Amino acid sequence: MKIWINRAGQNLGTFTVEEVQRGLNQGQYVPTDLGWQEGMESWKPLAEFAGLQMPLHQGQPAPLAPISPSSPEVPPPLAEATLATFDGAEDGPAWEKRKELGLIKGLTQTWKEVLFNPNASFPRMKTSGGFASPFLFNVTMVVIYAFFSLIYQLLLSGVFAAVAGSAHHTSSSMTGLSAGLPPLLNVGAMVVLIPLLVGFTFVTAGITHLCLALFKGTSKSYEATYRVICYSYSTLIFALVPCAGGLVSSIWWVVSTIIGLSKVHKTEGWRAAVAVLLPVFVCMGFFIAIYIAIIAAVVASVHHANA
Repeated sequence: MKIWINRAGQNLGTFTVEEVQRGLNQGQYVPTDLGWQEGMESWKPLAEFAGLQMPLHQGQPAPLAPISPSSPEVPPPLAEATLATFDGAEDGPAWEKRKELGLIKGLTQTWKEVLFNPNASFPRMKTSGGFASPFLFNVTMVVIYAFFSLIYQLLLSGVFAAVAGSAHHTSSSMTGLSAGLPPLLNVGAMVVLIPLLVGFTFVTAGITHLCLALFKGTSKSYEATYRVICYSYSTLIFALVPCAGGLVSSIWWVVSTIIGLSKVHKTEGWRAAVAVLLPVFVCMGFFIAIYIAIIAAVVASVHHANA
């Protein structure tokens, strides 16, 4: 079954699924181009077609001349509202419309958009309008992460305290003290950690934006970079899974941020990747250098004492 493709109100022709997929891979079409098949009630972006795979990195689409329809079927008219929604309009993610959708729905839909369809969601992300919405999203994700982390820590503290009390036959009062102190420390740590993590997002966005500018990959302001990083923190939902969740969350945050920066700033994927990964490697090198310096100092001190 062929697919009609429309961009900016101009019909690009009808193509088979294989031709459309090849066009996506070669950059002729982008995920936000509108498509229609027989049996559909309305147009929708190519990113929402189940039979199509969106490429990881998508640049600017190649210019294509309008083509006369070659299918006997006539698609529904392309309404102005549809064009306004999908033709380069910045109306996402769903969190930006939480007043209409509701807080929970806006949150969960944003997770779906960012985690499972970043190639289509980030080009439609609002890149201006203030810091309030991305900031609140960042706070929400950090609080959710901190809450579940605290629950896990309390459970582990309780288990360790029970094991220690049983092993050493301590009195009930001492066992209660050993079980109660770690939770208090954990709660205090989380209270301090939440504002630090939220504040660190501003710093991370600033460093990332600077690195991206150094490699001539910026086309929009610091606010756009901050928004990408905040909404990429949707990956913190993976961190709620014990053990491997934290690793998956970190890796997918890097992937989502690289895709988001490349889409929002309309730059190559390698520039976005360098902007995200360069500060990480610099920090790793710094700590490795300190570690080596400490080891060298200890070895020199021991050697001097023996001498």
